[in-house]
Amino acid sequence: MESGALWGIAFGVLSCASYTAAAVAQRRLAVRVSEPLTHGGPLAALLRHPLWWVSLLFNGGRAGFQVAAVSHAPLTVVQPLGVLVLVFGVPWSARSEGRRVSAAEWRGVVLTSVALGVLLAVAVTGGGGGVLDDTASLVVGCGTTVLLAVTAWLSGRVRSVTWRSHLLAGAAGTALGVSSATAKTSVAVIGESGATGLPHVSSLATPVIAVLGLFLAQAAYQGMELGAPLGVTTFANPLSAAVVGVVFMGESYTGGRIGVLVATACALAAAYGIRLLTVPEAGKDGGTSRVRESGNVS
Repeated sequence: MESGALWGIAFGVLSCASYTAAAVAQRRLAVRVSEPLTHGGPLAALLRHPLWWVSLLFNGGRAGFQVAAVSHAPLTVVQPLGVLVLVFGVPWSARSEGRRVSAAEWRGVVLTSVALGVLLAVAVTGGGGGVLDDTASLVVGCGTTVLLAVTAWLSGRVRSVTWRSHLLAGAAGTALGVSSATAKTSVAVIGESGATGLPHVSSLATPVIAVLGLFLAQAAYQGMELGAPLGVTTFANPLSAAVVGVVFMGESYTGGRIGVLVATACALAAAYGIRLLTVPEAGKDGGTSRVRESGNVS
């Protein structure tokens, strides 16, 4: 393996460590500000809480390490490392809340992580790839921003805590994955043209998408333990990055028909793993292991 890829992996691991710390902080914040954020009411309390700024600090570290990682290695090499967030995040969060990880949660962590790792291994090649051109930057940046805004609006009309959390977490993971692509493009543009590259679409879209993703992730933890929303985010993050890499950045799909079958099986296995990780706040002390329908959030 080339030294650049090794540096990319090292920075990717550091990014995962920072993101794990941020996710645990956001989960603890979700306990303290438990009202759903989908209508903006608790946002003021959220922004006043020290844990929000702690999570921002760690997310900033994640973003910095992620930019360094994708600058040294292709997205398809860096993104699969995201499974480390799930492996370390679930036990860390449980310990911080004074409880043990259940056997079902451990099975969910292992199943989701293995399934995701295999899926990404068969889906795309680790070829170098490129960056987004001007047109692709506009399509990806604007399209993703609109998608995230619409998802946030729709989630406020979903009555089920479980499905609202999954929807928000999927959007947050998409934001993380796409922002990796736009950040890689931004670094390349600024490195080539200096400060004149700052107004580039990718440079402008990256912080917007990243901030939206941060709020969506926070909202996804409301009323849920860390595992399921983090699992959905961890799944959507590399998947969306891989799609952008293949469609817009010159990375190539190599799985063939067998790869499609394997990827489908892995996606189903990961979905079951996330189901095992779906534990509501009310169930963490030995209560139910399924989230019941919540009250009206509209």
